[in-house]
Amino acid sequence: MLEYLEQQKKLTINQWKIFAAVTIGDMLDFFDFLLIAFVLAFIVKDWNLTYGQAAAILLSSGISAPLGSLFYGWLADKIGRRKVMIITILNFSIATGLMALTPERGWVFLVVCRFFVGFGVTGLYTVDIAVVQEFVPASKRGWITGVTTTMLPAGFVLGALLGQHVEAYIGWRGLFAIGLLPAGLSLLIRAWVPESPHWLIRVGRLAEARQSLAWALMLDPKEIQLPTAGPPVESSFGASCSNIRGASLPAVLPA
Repeated sequence: MLEYLEQQKKLTINQWKIFAAVTIGDMLDFFDFLLIAFVLAFIVKDWNLTYGQAAAILLSSGISAPLGSLFYGWLADKIGRRKVMIITILNFSIATGLMALTPERGWVFLVVCRFFVGFGVTGLYTVDIAVVQEFVPASKRGWITGVTTTMLPAGFVLGALLGQHVEAYIGWRGLFAIGLLPAGLSLLIRAWVPESPHWLIRVGRLAEARQSLAWALMLDPKEIQLPTAGPPVESSFGASCSNIRGASLPAVLPA
């Protein structure tokens, strides 16, 4: 089935929708991740934070980041890309929003919340890059992934602008409350992004894969012929190794 995708010359509107959802997600992802850098400037003196305490707040997300990437990457191979994208967005946005409830001088509370922020942020980035690549032909994966990644600094700029111009009106707790907004992106993903056809084919859900592929290519599903046999069932370890090698599914499956 995937030969229909590989033969494509021009992206459809639906593929651009997926690209937009992933790009917006990455931008808000890093907005939440880096927001603490600006908030810390407002509380470090009032709370009389030591260098060690401030460092712990900043470092906690860095400690959890590789763990979140590994865990959510594994989970995406088990239950699907779309579900994990939604879970990771809720993970880091809720953790950021909870920091608005930080008790006075509650730096330990911030450390714990930041741990979960880092866990979710890298999880989303790991999964959404796979999603955008699995919905476009191999010939376009390089540049479209590059464009998606270039939007990461926009999240940092957004945090800086809010810290400079908005904090005076809503306070640093209000900035953390704004960090809840990315949770709304989960609704966008539910509306726009179907499950990856690559993943569906790998787990043998061929009819659903045809529906997903037809949606992306804006074709009638009847125009896409189902293969006569599904792919061999892979273990989660084998699937992960395949992803690490960067190997995609065969471009042409037997008709």
